[in-house]
Amino acid sequence: MKFSRPHIWTDDVREAERIQDKYRSEVITKPEKTSFRLVGGVDVAYSKKDNSAFAVIVVLKVPEMELIEKVRSQGEVTFPFVPGLFFFREGPTIFKALSRLKFVPDCFIFDGHGIDHPKGIGMASQMGIMLEMPTIGCTKKLLCGTAEPVDDNVGDSAPIYNGNVEVGRTIRSREGVKPLYVSPGHKMDVETAVKTVIDLLRGYRLPEPLRLAHIMVNKFRRNYDNNFQGPATMNNR
Repeated sequence: MKFSRPHIWTDDVREAERIQDKYRSEVITKPEKTSFRLVGGVDVAYSKKDNSAFAVIVVLKVPEMELIEKVRSQGEVTFPFVPGLFFFREGPTIFKALSRLKFVPDCFIFDGHGIDHPKGIGMASQMGIMLEMPTIGCTKKLLCGTAEPVDDNVGDSAPIYNGNVEVGRTIRSREGVKPLYVSPGHKMDVETAVKTVIDLLRGYRLPEPLRLAHIMVNKFRRNYDNNFQGPATMNNR
């Protein structure tokens, strides 16, 4: 996959905030499409042994849920843990994986936030701007705003408001488990984001592209940690 807007990364929090402010006016909350044939799921995991991060991207054909492609990457985490700025913490490793994709999805679902973000530009939104593609944020935690109570049936949803603006929906993806928080990323509206995620549910809490990416990236991380040898020294190089 080639990028038309290459990004210059930073490890400085103030510079990251400046970049975020620069791009937030570019977020588009109107969809170009309302259905997608190929959907990508993106997830990241962190080593428990060092500063490594791991990204996995899967591409599924919808509605068959046929796995078309999977790619992965590993990178070093250099940006600090700052809620609301995970694009800069995880983005370099994700972009490394994206560069290995042969099939370009019609839409990406990220384990992160879209416009349900204090500045209206979470991970999914900023990724969408850089990729110039439709994106959706789908996460297990609410970052900002107020979530209305959601009913218990699979597919039920309730609004998430930031002030008076609806920025996403709480979705009941599986009975008896905590809900998901879904929001538009880029080139996406609330209705299309919610419908897409619900259509991708297959009996689990996460939509299928994100569920498979989550399983694979955690397996990748465990294999790395289980074989971790520690920092190289003069005796073991």
